[in-house]
Amino acid sequence: MTRDAFAPDAGAVRRPTTLLPTERRQRVFEVILARHTISIAELAERFDVSPMTIRRDLQALEEQGLVESVHGGAKPSTQNPFELSFAQRELADADAKRAIGALAAGFVRDGEAVALDASTTTLQVARNLVGRQRVTVVTNGIKTAAELGHRPGIEVIVTGGQLHQTASLVGPFARATLERLRVDWLFFSVTGISEQLALMGPSEFDAEAKSAMMAIARRVVLVADATKFGRDSYVRVAQLANVHDLVTDARIDGGWRERIGEAGVRLHVAGAT
Repeated sequence: MTRDAFAPDAGAVRRPTTLLPTERRQRVFEVILARHTISIAELAERFDVSPMTIRRDLQALEEQGLVESVHGGAKPSTQNPFELSFAQRELADADAKRAIGALAAGFVRDGEAVALDASTTTLQVARNLVGRQRVTVVTNGIKTAAELGHRPGIEVIVTGGQLHQTASLVGPFARATLERLRVDWLFFSVTGISEQLALMGPSEFDAEAKSAMMAIARRVVLVADATKFGRDSYVRVAQLANVHDLVTDARIDGGWRERIGEAGVRLHVAGAT
């Protein structure tokens, strides 16, 4: 019997259920973070797959800048912590974020203006805007700007400002840029949605930028996977009632669905059958 892929420090338990490649890579990365250095052979045993499959997983993780190869195994990347932090967040709940991004991007029509914050979920919205025509994107996200900056049919406006550890541009310069603009849509995410229906962020700088974006948008869309519900954090950004639409994934439970409706927010569930 192998160790449970979902519990890096667990003892011998039942074999893990079959995972999708993206899910397995996330778990592999979590194990590497917990163990610091681990062999391909041990990962193959733990996840009940072949060593060749693990090598492909490690190659994909290395291409994302998350791990580095060592003799017979892998360890966490020693590259710039700024890049590593963003890559770690992007990997978490990746399938849900992709589904949310695809659904949310469908709101946008050719010729419209869109604001995007610097979150990893919003990056998935950006990726699904490719192919639109005459779309203007305003963003304070370094990764989002890089994703869309070379795409035909999309004009990108970057706010400028102080570079924050979340790969975002914040502060007075960012706010001043935003205050001069108007957009049809804002897509943004948060660290959590508290039991009091407050939208929470990681810092005052982040909250200020999101608030400025909300003020210039005709329609405000929160994109947040189901793990964000019931989670508190450091700084309040706004109340859920300040949002027009909320896009999440099918894991959201009935209680939260009801509360979102009572707040006057239109709910959209990605992957719902």
